[in-house]
Amino acid sequence: MNYYFITGTSSGIGKAIVEELLLDENNFIFGFSRTNTLINERFEHKKLDLSNLNDVSAYSFPDLKDVKKIILINNAGTLGEVKHFGNLDTKTIITSFNVNLTSVALLCNSFLKSYQNLNEERIIINISSGAAKSAYDGWASYCATKAGLNMLTEVLEKEQNLKAKPIKVFAIAPGVVDTYMQDTIRNTKAENFSNIKKFHVLKNEGTLYKAKDVAQKLISMCQNTSLISGVISRIEL
Repeated sequence: MNYYFITGTSSGIGKAIVEELLLDENNFIFGFSRTNTLINERFEHKKLDLSNLNDVSAYSFPDLKDVKKIILINNAGTLGEVKHFGNLDTKTIITSFNVNLTSVALLCNSFLKSYQNLNEERIIINISSGAAKSAYDGWASYCATKAGLNMLTEVLEKEQNLKAKPIKVFAIAPGVVDTYMQDTIRNTKAENFSNIKKFHVLKNEGTLYKAKDVAQKLISMCQNTSLISGVISRIEL
């Protein structure tokens, strides 16, 4: 059995990944989100608020049977409040860092503790963003946390290469995907985000990636990691 642990499965890319994985009876999925509409005998929902670090710290990865492959996909993320620093609510900054970076670090740490010494293939995929390498005004928390996520991934990959039974670790940016986050961006006031016109153009021209297509690509990468171009990479459809 292939076991997948996926955060942010209530909507967007996360939900699309689960729906695609469930088409294969050899997959079992653990989904982490605050809400859930998915029901399947090979899907187990774990209600988890990734902004609550006590809840994240309390989660323990289970012992698994008949393992072929184990994959952790840290997909959940939040753009946060799109405003310039100095105008942000303190709680929204904390929430962004908790969801996008700190909870990911905690889950990676726990995953490694639980499955480091297994012989089966194990993979961690952290969903990154082009914002990790590009500074957008109004997106400071998002850009900073995604940049931190990339560096975390690079360090974990370097550490794993020193292990007897290494776990593969990647950070993959999915491209600009037509999800709720894009709705949020387009509804932002220009005074809070000067590059808003670009995202209206992407929507109007129909160039946004579909969540289903991105999910299929990510699953292919999990099935064959040689399709991933490097520790830090980007999906091209």
